[in-house]
Amino acid sequence: MHHAPIFPRYTRRAFCSLALGTCAALLLPCSCLASIAQGVGKPVSDEALKAEFAGMCAGAEQMLAGQRPAEDLRAMFAQARQAHARLLPLPDIGGPENLTYPSFLVGPQYAALYTAMREHGFSARDVGKLVYDLAVYSFEEQKEAYRANGQRFFTPEYFTLLQGWAIRSQQRRYPMDWVQTVFRGDGRDFDIGVNYTECGLMKYFASLGMPELAPYPCRVDFPTARAEGTGLARTSTLAEGGKVCDFRYKQGRETTQGWGIA
Repeated sequence: MHHAPIFPRYTRRAFCSLALGTCAALLLPCSCLASIAQGVGKPVSDEALKAEFAGMCAGAEQMLAGQRPAEDLRAMFAQARQAHARLLPLPDIGGPENLTYPSFLVGPQYAALYTAMREHGFSARDVGKLVYDLAVYSFEEQKEAYRANGQRFFTPEYFTLLQGWAIRSQQRRYPMDWVQTVFRGDGRDFDIGVNYTECGLMKYFASLGMPELAPYPCRVDFPTARAEGTGLARTSTLAEGGKVCDFRYKQGRETTQGWGIA
């Protein structure tokens, strides 16, 4: 029987010098921390994505230190970097004008890690937990940027941006894209609602023969929302068999869900 590895804690300094250092040098948010509150950004080149993933692998290698012999970890993450390079360029979903563009960038990261790690006895869930833990460690170092994203998210101007993004998605111009609706809440239970009826990452992972990866990027939404202060609550996702991904945001509410959902 396979037992999921227990990932050890390690210093924030070590993580930041590895995984986040690359992102900072490229002036990029780490794409495993993506959210629709980031707004419209700039296109990210394949070379920048490779560099970011190399930093992510370095952080992951340190996180898994002691789980496997050091030479095995080096070989495994070298294989992951090669797999990631083969997955680029990504299918087009409209570029940075699409607010889910940053989220789509995580697709080859998960797929490349899984390609390499499953040969060493790691499951899709293990990969998901590894990326989740990397994300959680990183938020403290970028908390000001993420909190600013969250404050802007609830402005009237940003809601207009969200509405336009959702309307464009319903045209289904890009086969790998998400499809969603955006609406105002009652101000009591939630302020902004987003219902996704199609998921770009589900489509992407299915196209690679890895549908089992699909539930795990969804779980990073919770620590992201906690960092941004957007008060996310959710009861279902497409990736876990729901009819819709029902995102409900409430300014000032604590985000209590996490890896274990609850």
